[in-house]
Amino acid sequence: MNKSDIIEITKANNIYPNKSLGQSFLFNPSIIDKIIIASEISKDDKILEIGPGLGALTKELLSAAGSVTAVEIDSGLVRILRQELGEYDNIRIVHADFLKIDLQDQFTKVVSNLPYSSASEILFCIAEKYKIKELYIMLQKEMAERIVSTPGSKSYGALTVTLGLYYDPRILFNIDSKSFYPEPDVISSFIKLIYNEDNDLSKEEVVLFHKVVRSVFWGRRKRLLKVLSVSPHLKLPLNLLNEIFYKINIDKNIRGENLDVQDFKYLVKNINIAIKEECITL
Repeated sequence: MNKSDIIEITKANNIYPNKSLGQSFLFNPSIIDKIIIASEISKDDKILEIGPGLGALTKELLSAAGSVTAVEIDSGLVRILRQELGEYDNIRIVHADFLKIDLQDQFTKVVSNLPYSSASEILFCIAEKYKIKELYIMLQKEMAERIVSTPGSKSYGALTVTLGLYYDPRILFNIDSKSFYPEPDVISSFIKLIYNEDNDLSKEEVVLFHKVVRSVFWGRRKRLLKVLSVSPHLKLPLNLLNEIFYKINIDKNIRGENLDVQDFKYLVKNINIAIKEECITL
């Protein structure tokens, strides 16, 4: 499927991609081949693809993998996918909003060009609901850089830390806008995320982790001690925080954006212990 094919198919089916929602169709065959190779797909793989669009990547996934489940929200695109991919017996096309369904399948990998408007929500849904071991995701370069950023950097934020609880991310390569139709206004990145098997937080600690992270980046540039006592997400007594900081040897003047994921986990575990000991209700 080349650019001319995409233009012809979209016009024939009255499909008008919404660039503001990130609806741009990948067609560059060399980039698609690069994605397939980088994703290390084999016939043992059960692939989940979210937002397959017109199916250019989907076709190559079907040839390389054991099976593909393609979830598409747009009814017009679903109709085209069923026409274009009808010859394959290893595909399941699901017409639904990925964020609102519950797929019972066990997938080995996600390989997707995510819609930019909902990429972060989709990533967290995969992490919390499906725990798929390997993700190979195309998204906006700016978001990819936020995901892999380091403590203290300008792009380091809640997305970095929260996704870092679940996955170890790495940018594999960038993709220019000319590989898509219509051309997006941004460069894309293809990233690899490997599930963290050593996440030892309990369910209640994970809930607390999210509250702590939201608090820290709600009060970016504020001292960690201060922000955890006044945040709308988590208000802890200052005396309790002082005791915790003293116990685990954290500088009272440190800012939360200078902590890495492991630091956040350690802090959350100790906050959780102190909350239980003091019988504090959050």
